[in-house]
Amino acid sequence: MGVGKVRGIVLRQEDTGESGKRIVLFAKGMGKITLSARGARNAKSKLLAGTQLFAYGDFMLFEGKGFYSVTQIDLIESFYGIRTDVERLSAGIYLLELTDQSVLPAMEADDILEFLLTSLLYLSRSSISPSLICRIYEIKILQMSGLLSEICCGICGKEEEPLYFSRQDGAFYCAAHKPEGAMPLPSGAVRALRFVLEHDGKEAFGFTLSVEVLTALDTLLEQYGRAHTDIRCKSRNFLSDIST
Repeated sequence: MGVGKVRGIVLRQEDTGESGKRIVLFAKGMGKITLSARGARNAKSKLLAGTQLFAYGDFMLFEGKGFYSVTQIDLIESFYGIRTDVERLSAGIYLLELTDQSVLPAMEADDILEFLLTSLLYLSRSSISPSLICRIYEIKILQMSGLLSEICCGICGKEEEPLYFSRQDGAFYCAAHKPEGAMPLPSGAVRALRFVLEHDGKEAFGFTLSVEVLTALDTLLEQYGRAHTDIRCKSRNFLSDIST
């Protein structure tokens, strides 16, 4: 048993007992860990603010036999701007859910953590479309997970456009090798994919898209995710509904 301090962000919360909480913290150097927070739902609790969704801070932990309890939280960022708009709040919840499903428990993933924090800051403080922020985050998390590295024909390696995407096998193709039913990719969507893959941190957010191209990118990434992962986020469907 012992006491230690970790820095992380709350991905998930649930009530326990009469006034407690159980939270899932995405922590630097530790990945996802589950914490018990006694009395955190009490109005006067010093843990109340730090156990909310999006809370990012330093968590003082007590390690018991097979569990962690949080005893103190020094809040660094609450991402308040996300909570002032329903679309931004929905996008933020989706980013948390996608991260929660993408990162295995106790799997160190500091690169994903850093990009999540950057994405939430843009969502909270910038005028960038919440839908575009989510698409950029999806591309980056696919890249960091080793599921997307380049945009080229899966048969000949050709990068020149036009390119096509096949939902059947989740692969890209050139015009000469495209299978029946492959979806043609708008040039803007191809450029957006490559831009995000080639840039890190804040630089990955340095572009805009038309509504038409953003819609096509949304469809492409939804189908690519279905082809390559088992992740199914209910919050993504809700965000799509309120964004249209």
